[in-house]
Amino acid sequence: MTLLGMLFFWGCGNSGVTDKSVNDSVKTKPIVSVYYLHQKKSCMTCKAVGSVSKTTTEDNFSKEINEGKVAFFDLDISDPANTSIADKFECTWAGLYIYSVKNGTESAVDLTDVGFMYAVTNPDSLKQVIISTISEKLQN
Repeated sequence: MTLLGMLFFWGCGNSGVTDKSVNDSVKTKPIVSVYYLHQKKSCMTCKAVGSVSKTTTEDNFSKEINEGKVAFFDLDISDPANTSIADKFECTWAGLYIYSVKNGTESAVDLTDVGFMYAVTNPDSLKQVIISTISEKLQN
């Protein structure tokens, strides 16, 4: 997954995803990416944010993942290869972001605070926020 994420961004340059990077069959459909960014050494809460976000995305959007509409990226931002992604989201330690592109317009929702608030103590709440955010991005 990490390699796929790096190839995805390298192919698109530092400006993120644009319509020219999107498969022709889904050019007019939104593309939604879930990014869990973290350091090499992560605490229990960081690991929980990553685990909950990954399983929630994969379990609830498997069809969209297979269609190329949704992707999940787990990226170690202490790796120099991921510096541009960390910079894009202004992430210095750990973060959870839902990023989308529709008709060439990029947008991101920062779920870091919600992730850290709920991942350990109330993961179902975090799951619902992730599901609703991805669903909204797919609709818009």
